[in-house]
Amino acid sequence: MTFSSSLPAARREELETLMFFHPQQGEHESGINASILSYGFPKIIVDEDRLRIGIEGREVQTLYAFLQRGQQKELAGVVVYTRTDDDTLALLHMAVKPEYSYSVGYRNELVLIRILAQVRSIAKRIKGIKRLSIAYAGLIVPRATV
Repeated sequence: MTFSSSLPAARREELETLMFFHPQQGEHESGINASILSYGFPKIIVDEDRLRIGIEGREVQTLYAFLQRGQQKELAGVVVYTRTDDDTLALLHMAVKPEYSYSVGYRNELVLIRILAQVRSIAKRIKGIKRLSIAYAGLIVPRATV
């Protein structure tokens, strides 16, 4: 699995499907709605020829996860995060392609776990960050256990 903060604009439809038309989003509706109420509604923004997720009034970062499938890197997941306090990095929105979710498809890929591990690694490099907050889960994880 590889990670990037960049996604080509030509992959907009794929990102829209993953973020806004995910077939399993009903299972997480209350968490999604709570995140939207607390932080704002995510939207796709085109910067030059690249895509990112933005939330009005907030500086957020987008991290994309890719799996190599043949000659192409397949978008497997996305997470949107921001610093909410001096010591907290909050994961505001996240999605994993249904076929890569643990309950449905390629369980051995562990896409969500690997994305969270990557965000943990990012958090460790940001001065002052001690906790990760996961909006959908309604929990805050101390950095030592992240």
